[in-house]
Amino acid sequence: MFEFLEIKDIINVHKGVPAVIEGHGPSASVNRDKINKLHEKKEIIVFGINEWWSFQNHPIPDYWVRCHTGANGGWLIEREEDLHWFDRGTAGGKIPLFNCDTADRSSLQSAMERLNCPYLPYDNRHLGGRTCNENHELLEWFTPLNKTFFPDCCSRRGRLTIQEEFQKYTKYSELMSASSFTATVYMINFAVIMGCNPVYINGMELDYFGEDGIYAELTKGNDWRKTFPDFSPGPDSWKGWRRDWMMRDFNIINESTKNIGVETLNLNHNTWYGIFENGSLK
Repeated sequence: MFEFLEIKDIINVHKGVPAVIEGHGPSASVNRDKINKLHEKKEIIVFGINEWWSFQNHPIPDYWVRCHTGANGGWLIEREEDLHWFDRGTAGGKIPLFNCDTADRSSLQSAMERLNCPYLPYDNRHLGGRTCNENHELLEWFTPLNKTFFPDCCSRRGRLTIQEEFQKYTKYSELMSASSFTATVYMINFAVIMGCNPVYINGMELDYFGEDGIYAELTKGNDWRKTFPDFSPGPDSWKGWRRDWMMRDFNIINESTKNIGVETLNLNHNTWYGIFENGSLK
């Protein structure tokens, strides 16, 4: 059944409960069995992303977080032919969907008419309540790329962005950018806002071109292109200035969580970005 949610509805709903942020890198499989057992016993909260159902032994998450515009999961709620993806992602309406509606142009009305799950739309663009053009001119850490994701995205202003909600909750001085280049940052934001502690990051390689490549844990023996036929990561993905921006956001997240005594721990102990303390599931 459709249920409209706002940030105020989810603050501290999982206070003190450990959370796992499920990325899709190859290292995600290392802790898979332990995560599944803890989840079955309801000892952890799991946040899923992208096409979580396509990955071997992936637990059915408690929340599905999306921030998509392109071929990789770029489906629209308002498009009839895309609805089966939302049915999969929400496990037939059982999983709340946290959807960035300033990346997905689908309207709230479309969501109300077509979805049968709890639905929380969020903004990641309009920092300070400003338009994309205003932020493009004003902020160093906005985006040097597209100024808007779709023509009327700025009409959806009027609430704090997820970055601002995170800053408000953690009481940290610095604000994340509007271009983190990975939706895993929003998964972490939501987990912290919902009161989870510790927050374990699983499978966040952030490297399309490293050993085993992107989405290496997809069903064994299948080329990931069969699942994502239109997805073609460019040679500059997650490299150069993008890495600088990501490093800045990761540092802000790390210091923000420390500011309120939340542990943010990486289950992958061998990443190019470092920053988060290495951890192991208890």
